[in-house]
Amino acid sequence: MRAALVMTFAVLFMGCGAHAGRAQMQNAVPLPDDAELIRVQSRAMSIYDTVRAASFATEQMRLQGGADPGAWFLTVPLEDGWYSLFGELDRAGTFIPAQAFKAPLEDAEQVEPLSLDALPRDFSPEARAVQASMTASVEVFQRATISPVVVLEDDGDITVYVLQGSVDVTRFALGGDMRFRYGPDGLTLREAVKLHSNVFDIDTRPDQKTGELHAGSVHEHLLFGGPLETELAMVMLYPELGVVAVGHPSHPVVYVLAPNGTIRVLTQAPAQRRVLQPDGTFAPIDSDT
Repeated sequence: MRAALVMTFAVLFMGCGAHAGRAQMQNAVPLPDDAELIRVQSRAMSIYDTVRAASFATEQMRLQGGADPGAWFLTVPLEDGWYSLFGELDRAGTFIPAQAFKAPLEDAEQVEPLSLDALPRDFSPEARAVQASMTASVEVFQRATISPVVVLEDDGDITVYVLQGSVDVTRFALGGDMRFRYGPDGLTLREAVKLHSNVFDIDTRPDQKTGELHAGSVHEHLLFGGPLETELAMVMLYPELGVVAVGHPSHPVVYVLAPNGTIRVLTQAPAQRRVLQPDGTFAPIDSDT
């Protein structure tokens, strides 16, 4: 693993040199501080947990012979569990659930059907936010196979990430993701951010000639100085990717994302190299095992 990291580090720095002229022309993009890296990791874990909970609920519904929800569903974490709902919005913007499932927060795989009468509250705000986000994503990327991820903020706002999906289990889409933030009503749009401008289709099957699996990738950011929560979440969701390295062409820093949720910070200065461990604490890179 350590040799692979050194190779990735060298590759990205050679790329940065090639783009030196472009970097000087760009506005300065700040590097993330430790607090931002911790936020990215924590949010990535939330995305990872929500996607898994939604997948378990969708599979349970299909096993029970329910109608295929297509792209219309939402999974919301509350204090007492994961709530996965399938339904539609009426013209007044009220969510009408058709089916509901619930799972413990600590074990999303233990999902069970839930009576609609047992729902703890109205999920219309989240549904409105999801619908608006998905509609905007389709307009931007012209792709209808997408997955929404709902995050409830501490101040009552609703954040929705829209991730690109795939109907082929051997492939998945990297990039093409957006982040939206709404007020508690699910209508007031506070932020809409395109996290990646392009969509990259990744084939997870072994290479037909070499038999080797996909072994990670390196790419540059232009708008962000460090890793994004959706990038780390995708690496966690698809461990067959291996490690993925990201960076900005104007900064001599590489962030290496691993399936266990770690973020390794590699720089030309050995004293500044460190790793953000899965428990949210930093350690010197040499102590990383």
